[in-house]
Amino acid sequence: MEATALCTRLLVNVLWLQQAAGSVILESPVVPVIEGDTVILRCRNNMASFSLTAHFYKDGVLIRSSDTGTLLIHNVSKSDEGLYKCNTPGAQDSPESQLAVRAGAVILDIPIHPVTEGTAVTLRCRKKNNPTSNIADFYKQGVLIGTGYKGDVTIPNVSKFDEGPYKCIISGAGESAESLLTVRVSAVILESPVLPVMEGDTVTLHCMNKMTTSITADFYKDGLFIGNSLNGNLTIHSVSKSDEGHYKCNIFGAGESPESWLAVRENIPFCSDQLPVLLYLLIRTVATIVLVALLLLVLRKCHSHQDD
Repeated sequence: MEATALCTRLLVNVLWLQQAAGSVILESPVVPVIEGDTVILRCRNNMASFSLTAHFYKDGVLIRSSDTGTLLIHNVSKSDEGLYKCNTPGAQDSPESQLAVRAGAVILDIPIHPVTEGTAVTLRCRKKNNPTSNIADFYKQGVLIGTGYKGDVTIPNVSKFDEGPYKCIISGAGESAESLLTVRVSAVILESPVLPVMEGDTVTLHCMNKMTTSITADFYKDGLFIGNSLNGNLTIHSVSKSDEGHYKCNIFGAGESPESWLAVRENIPFCSDQLPVLLYLLIRTVATIVLVALLLLVLRKCHSHQDD
């Protein structure tokens, strides 16, 4: 009995260690930071609810250890740019994260990591240490693509065509350095209605895979799992406003689709008991128009008699 309990505890410990491996995440800025800013990197272990001692590495070299699991970089500079990772006791290293540092008076905020084809991407142009929005011109490979009157421009449905180097210019302040936008082609697409659907309708979402014949798909709404399908279809019967939201799907081995917005318009029913009221209002309106027309006719005749 004791041997069985001991084996059970050992098995639990092994499973915990397997889960702990790869459970470390390094939280770092997604967009480039500006020279002179203060940057905080946090090392988090999903298997622990408390802060752990963490070791931080830059370009594979240990740079600091922290009892709070955080790394603070004051007055960040171009020399701090690089690949960072961390680890905690009993767990493997986190995935590497790129820390990008931008210099200059004008900064272009652009995603560091590849964006998925079909998603919306916003580029922001700003002055260093100045949060005020400024009119900015945006360029791709030296060609003007648009002007942001609030300092930003959005690519609503990004594709491989949009991939390339971008920069921006603020009049009187200068231009930013060029930054590369990388677009990742998604093998999975979620087909959903483009226009709003009416309450009570039946809606079918179709998950397509460009790369394989597998069509077994998991579906998510607002990031939460809602069901799976062996034929790649999710049907919503008698759709309502509660079904409105962002949907995406995932096909094992192929990846997940970009999010699609499903809009639902309320269906206001026509009640038969309102018919007498509507008829009364219609008759009263017509009668008012007729009376006004007769009154104008009488006034016109009276005016003509006076002239005679």
